[in-house]
Amino acid sequence: MTFHKPCLLLAAVLLAAGCASGGKQAARTDAQPAAATKTADAGIFGDIPTGSAFAKIQLGMTQGQVHEILGQPTDSKSYQTGKAWIPFYFGPDVMRTDEFYKGVGVITYAGAGVGGVHWKVHKAVYNPAEDGFAK
Repeated sequence: MTFHKPCLLLAAVLLAAGCASGGKQAARTDAQPAAATKTADAGIFGDIPTGSAFAKIQLGMTQGQVHEILGQPTDSKSYQTGKAWIPFYFGPDVMRTDEFYKGVGVITYAGAGVGGVHWKVHKAVYNPAEDGFAK
């Protein structure tokens, strides 16, 4: 009889936990829409002249595609985002690279992946006053 009491107690706790988490999950999905894949800082910004090469830049382009359009940057810097510290996060925004183009602006790439980093345009800021160097 003493063997069955702990099993019964464990089953009751697991059942209660399952019901509690199921209720919370249902309430959360009803109250909050699905999270967007883009962050609030993603986008293309600035008063871009229509005839310029910068006007051809689009979100999601690869680094190679951007280099084909704008050429090599004057300077660049890479850094980790806070998502790099989330256990078991394998999404695309673990690292970022900013590329600076003198007199043109800054392109920010987000990337990460199993087997290497795959850079995609996350943000582009047109700024003819850009000095071309990482700050």
